[in-house]
Amino acid sequence: MKLEELVNHNLSHLNDTDLIVWRYIYAHMQECCYISIYDLADACHVSRTTIMRFAKKLGFDGFSDLKAMLKLEQVKPQEKPSQNIAEATTALCKSIGEEIARQDFWKVNKLMYRAQRVFVFASGLVQRNIANELTRLFLHTNKYIFSVQGYNEFRTIMEQAGKQDLFIIISLSGEGKQVVDFAKTLHVKGVPLISMTRLQSNPLARLSTENLYVTPRELPAALGQPYESMLAFFLLVEIWFISYTQFLAEQDDTTDEDGV
Repeated sequence: MKLEELVNHNLSHLNDTDLIVWRYIYAHMQECCYISIYDLADACHVSRTTIMRFAKKLGFDGFSDLKAMLKLEQVKPQEKPSQNIAEATTALCKSIGEEIARQDFWKVNKLMYRAQRVFVFASGLVQRNIANELTRLFLHTNKYIFSVQGYNEFRTIMEQAGKQDLFIIISLSGEGKQVVDFAKTLHVKGVPLISMTRLQSNPLARLSTENLYVTPRELPAALGQPYESMLAFFLLVEIWFISYTQFLAEQDDTTDEDGV
């Protein structure tokens, strides 16, 4: 069912404010594929909560999912991939590797090393897979990462969380209400936070102690819409893990030199 059909199907549940939001989206389809929830709220003179409620009334988990469907509808079908798989994969790995290599892992390694407890929150299914891989890899360094399943669990953890702990939040957009609310709570309480998001300005990154960025790339799948590879996130996790093992080795060398 297309977005316009969803609106018509749920028309009885929409109020006048919802319709203001929909009319703006309908009149600016291309622009709204990439607009942030903050900018859309300003353009419609409504609150971010109104935008979120509108998306949920249509059956989406949040505004990001609504945008994803909008993007799919705006893409013209490709007749044939313009690049062969080998070339596309090589270019993908090269560009991702160069981007990740430019990032400084020293600060995030230091936060991980000093943390007594480490928690990770993932905002969606793909993000949870990334979080699971992060947890699996860091077990090799005797660093156990606890998964936070939702608001109630987060609230319970925050009752005793402090500067000795570390949170990692994985979000593709960094704009979801829940991740931003979590980040604000952590920021106010002074709990260190590492965010993993797309390479773009977003509220989660701005509230974080340190940021790790990636830019997901498209592969030439013969579909009616672009296929966006999530390899960048998994490669980022692996490179972080390798960097952390080297960081640990350096700490051991320093200890030996000091004779402790």
